Amino acid sequence: MKRYQIAILFFAVGIFTVTLVLGFLLKNRPENTDSPSGLLVETPMVIKVYFSNNIQDPGSLYCEMTYPTERDVYQRTENTEITLGELSYLAMVELLKGPNDSEKNSGFFTSINENVRVKTIVVGDGVATIDFDKTLNEGVAGSCRVQAIRSQITETLKQFADVKEVVISVEGEIEEILQP
Repeated sequence: MKRYQIAILFFAVGIFTVTLVLGFLLKNRPENTDSPSGLLVETPMVIKVYFSNNIQDPGSLYCEMTYPTERDVYQRTENTEITLGELSYLAMVELLKGPNDSEKNSGFFTSINENVRVKTIVVGDGVATIDFDKTLNEGVAGSCRVQAIRSQITETLKQFADVKEVVISVEGEIEEILQP
């Protein structure tokens, strides 16, 4: 055998070995189907989301009152430590999903429109500034509903000790949003 033939043979055997080992490792890795990002996370983090509740507040007399329910979230980055900004974003994603069937059966409901999306969220110096798409404000009327929406967002973010204040905007606008 000539040298170049031996080199090609070793190269082919090396590629085969690497492919075989990677295939084995990927095939036998544990799966976590609850993780929305597809990243492997050993255990979920528990956060609270706040909704109105017609059992705890029959007749919804106290519009600004919201009540917590717990959700499991999985970090979306490969960082070993989850940041407050990431955790706040995950909490908002859960809030915008609205109550699940079990929570609905327990009286929870949301005043937030369907299909609302977070555009940006920045957390720093005790202030969480969150910007939503225009869907948040569409068709929202009445001071009670506005108070409920603000409370759901604010209380969900204030569960984190480092968040003391919440600024809500829609498409960058702060002043004219969520007006009754």
